[in-house]
Amino acid sequence: MRKGNKSRREKHVLNRQWRLRMAPAQGLSPENFVMSTEELSDEGPAPGKLLIRNRLFLCTPAQRGWMNAKRSAHSPAIMPGDPIIAFAGGTIMRSAHPAFPAGADVRYFGHWSDYQIVDPSVTEVELIEPGLSLFEGVAVYTLNMITAYAGLVFVGQPMAGETLVVSGAAGSTGSAALQIGHILGLRTIGIAGGADKCAMLRDEYGADTVIDYKTEDVAARLGELCPDGINIFYDNVGGAMLQAAVDNIARHGRIILCGQIAGYDAGNPAPGPRDMMQLVYGSVRMQGFISTDYRDRYEEIREHLRQWVEKGELRHREDVRQGFEQLPEIYGSLFSGSNRGTLVAVTDPSLALNNQFSEKKVFE
Repeated sequence: MRKGNKSRREKHVLNRQWRLRMAPAQGLSPENFVMSTEELSDEGPAPGKLLIRNRLFLCTPAQRGWMNAKRSAHSPAIMPGDPIIAFAGGTIMRSAHPAFPAGADVRYFGHWSDYQIVDPSVTEVELIEPGLSLFEGVAVYTLNMITAYAGLVFVGQPMAGETLVVSGAAGSTGSAALQIGHILGLRTIGIAGGADKCAMLRDEYGADTVIDYKTEDVAARLGELCPDGINIFYDNVGGAMLQAAVDNIARHGRIILCGQIAGYDAGNPAPGPRDMMQLVYGSVRMQGFISTDYRDRYEEIREHLRQWVEKGELRHREDVRQGFEQLPEIYGSLFSGSNRGTLVAVTDPSLALNNQFSEKKVFE
């Protein structure tokens, strides 16, 4: 072979990816996941596409529901063999799209993988706003906080002086909804499990009253605390918790259906409320929603959130854990109750250590 025509060997990098091995029959376990490895060509992405290195993933209860969902136009579904869908943050390594330069940080719904080739015309990709780190853009001013704001403000339509009850109030979305309610002048009651979480609701998040569902009768306590009924119930749990709220809802009350964590890891959907005539006679509105219903208002929502955070009125706690290979175990802590705050899986250790949250010992 003549000099100059020597073939060059393509360079490859290994790309790890977690997939659903089998749908959870009941409780989620690491055995439901399997990790595969493939070679990723070092050639640039096709025109209009991006090569993104994923650096952190938001862990949310909704992902668990997707593992048992049927494919539909209304909900994502993760079928056996599919990669695990997650809200991800990463850095563009190579770009063939003029609106997304290489080196930029982005957030999007991606997969549990080291790298991903993404077509922004198919998958919505957002550039992280100037002045925010990737960690802030994904873990703080994004999905859970936006969901809390959209549900309470746009669906709940709160008025100062009303009583707000939040189930799953120690979780990422619930704690934000509780605090936003307080900022807007509502009387706030948080429901959580365990003395530590209830203390956190009082001491860190400013709940006026808390109910420990592990040691108290929720329906009875709601009756005592809300003699005139609940004006707004922000539900992250469903099942018996939702029934307790329906039994104590005020006339013209609003029930915001954000999540149904009571059914996600039980193998069966959480049951709906009994005797729907209570809602009819009470002129009660019960509405489900997802944050993307209000995508056109994200900028407005983020501006409110940033103002409240900067003023110290809205606090946000992150539970940051490290390791790509540990993703199934990290995710499982959502259902064991061991997480405290927004659960973030970081696969690039330098990411969390090089932002304003670095004073927190996130890798203990």
